[in-house]
Amino acid sequence: MRGNIQQRSKGSWRLRYDGPPDDNGKRKQITETVKGTKKAAEQVLRERLATLETGGYVPKDKETVAQFMQRWLDTYAATNTRLRTQEGYKGNIRRYIIPAIGHVSLQGLTARHVQRMYSDLLNRGLSATTVLHVHGLLRKSISDAVKWGLLTRNVADAATPPRREQKEPVMWDAETVDRFMDAAKNSRFYHLYHLAVLTGMRRSELAGLKWENVDLVAGRLSIVNTLQRIPGHGLVESTPKTARSRRSVALKAVAIKSLHSIRGRQIEEREAAGTAWQNTGYVFTQADGTPIDPESMTKDFRGLVDRFGLPYLTLNGLRHAHATLALAAGVNPKIVSERLGHSTIAVTMDTYSHVLPGMQEEAAQAVEDLLEEAEYRRLERNLAGQNGHEMVTNSLESGDTRGDEEPPLDTNARTR
Repeated sequence: MRGNIQQRSKGSWRLRYDGPPDDNGKRKQITETVKGTKKAAEQVLRERLATLETGGYVPKDKETVAQFMQRWLDTYAATNTRLRTQEGYKGNIRRYIIPAIGHVSLQGLTARHVQRMYSDLLNRGLSATTVLHVHGLLRKSISDAVKWGLLTRNVADAATPPRREQKEPVMWDAETVDRFMDAAKNSRFYHLYHLAVLTGMRRSELAGLKWENVDLVAGRLSIVNTLQRIPGHGLVESTPKTARSRRSVALKAVAIKSLHSIRGRQIEEREAAGTAWQNTGYVFTQADGTPIDPESMTKDFRGLVDRFGLPYLTLNGLRHAHATLALAAGVNPKIVSERLGHSTIAVTMDTYSHVLPGMQEEAAQAVEDLLEEAEYRRLERNLAGQNGHEMVTNSLESGDTRGDEEPPLDTNARTR
């Protein structure tokens, strides 16, 4: 690896050295100016050559953060993330990242730039959760820049994002769920809400449920589709985002009866619609057979909650109600996790930790009961042993040695 130093002026030195090979194996000479003494310039040259030897050199580039983020969206996000995730990334980049640090060169980006952006976003009134989403996006994209050889380190790792807000989740108990179902009895979405409580399905999973994935005889349904409204794309059918989300859910009598009611109404509406009916195959449809927009579900749900003065909850709160009631009833958390389609049981335990204290008390009491029962049996055995010992001792003290006598000789026995 070659390099040399030339003095430009007093205290200014020009370094020239061969850069890393390009795609054709050719090396382009790099020129760099260093201020200070000749000794300091020589030290910089040695460091540059050593970095080149180890493959850690990153050539200077004028690409801005905004330009890089667009390239990252086009290359990584477009092929490795779901459409809804891509749209979320685009929105966060456009609204928060580009206005704050988009003009900064990618290689000039520092942890200080990132930290200031987080502070400014919080001062604008954004929640800690939103800023954490921005942090996760920036950290991931810069991590890819390091992998691609554009940077040597991830400056987002050196910035400190805000702590997640710890809010006590609002959960409905069985009585509140019953009040809601009574309030929703005239809603078109009554059976959808009912199924949400009985199965723990997500809003997008309910909207994407098709009859071909429902077995009313076996009492099971398979969650293999989702339906979501994505800005700029309309209603988009997709598959669940994780392998654990693709699952089979058991149905009992009440859920099966509710699905039969849905099918009966759908048959009536199909006859009334005639040729206007669209056979989409969805379980939950509009009067003409077209799928229901998940946003209209949310709008109807919120209206019912407000009108009847129920504790505020999102539609996914019915899913949480299913999990809370199941855990409170003593259902194994692993089974609850499988029904909900959580990626790990840890997600279930963290999300529903408010139910755990009561479960822990029950577990502690159950263990104590078992130990007390075992201790009682052990004491009984010991007591029985002591009583036997006392009987033998009393017999010896009274001179009763009949137990030690030899048996009488059998005179009729043959002589061998």
